[in-house]
Amino acid sequence: MFDLFFRKKAPPSAPLSLSKQGFTQPSAGQDLLALPRRQKLIENIWQRTSLSREQFASLYRDPLGRYADLVQQLPASENHHHAYPGGLLDHGLEIVAYALKIRQNYLLPIGAPPESQAAQAEAWSAAVAYGALLHDLGKIAVDIEVVLEDGKPWHPWHGRIEKPYRFRYVKGRDYQLHGAASALVYFQVLPPHVLDWLSGYRELWSSLIFVLAGQYQHASVLGEMIVQADQASVAQELGANPQRAMEAPQEHDPTAAGRWVADPGH
Repeated sequence: MFDLFFRKKAPPSAPLSLSKQGFTQPSAGQDLLALPRRQKLIENIWQRTSLSREQFASLYRDPLGRYADLVQQLPASENHHHAYPGGLLDHGLEIVAYALKIRQNYLLPIGAPPESQAAQAEAWSAAVAYGALLHDLGKIAVDIEVVLEDGKPWHPWHGRIEKPYRFRYVKGRDYQLHGAASALVYFQVLPPHVLDWLSGYRELWSSLIFVLAGQYQHASVLGEMIVQADQASVAQELGANPQRAMEAPQEHDPTAAGRWVADPGH
């Protein structure tokens, strides 16, 4: 099933519903996720967990739906990767799938007794998935300006876009800011019971907080996995070989992730 990521594809977004003024009609997140390719990605994500369907719905489908509610048809970049309507949602799903595939190469937390690693396995998988999903979410807070049909600005801390909207990228934006800005919005995607659960694992929790603040250089192996998965998704979209990105050895350079996140092309 994972070979679906290696096919060159047309943008798989839902058709835009536009008003006469060029505003996009908002859609329910679950409707946006209902496209066949996105359903295949979600199925792949489920298969990389050890959860029942009910558990998966609570820990994964619900946050994915919340994420789709927020990002709607926004692109992931202005003119680089996933730069088409719905690109941010596609990129989010892809990087989660890649991140969970990479996570299978690790026993976490590193150096812990096997029984502790087994007890924490699903929590670490979820942290990897959430960190991957949210890594670009700050773009909708600081890189993209969204205006509603009534002329009022929309900000992601308002919750789901409820009215027709249009957007534009901020000119002269700080390309390092969106990583830190995810901390403004992640509570819109991760419900309290998920945060309560993850906060019980000290090492995991501290790494995830660093990721959500855009400080990958302090997030240890969690940050490395997310950066590697992101590179794989970008490589796939740009026609390169994502497998190389996933298999590339990590140098454990504490500044490497920070340098990559600051790449203006992203």
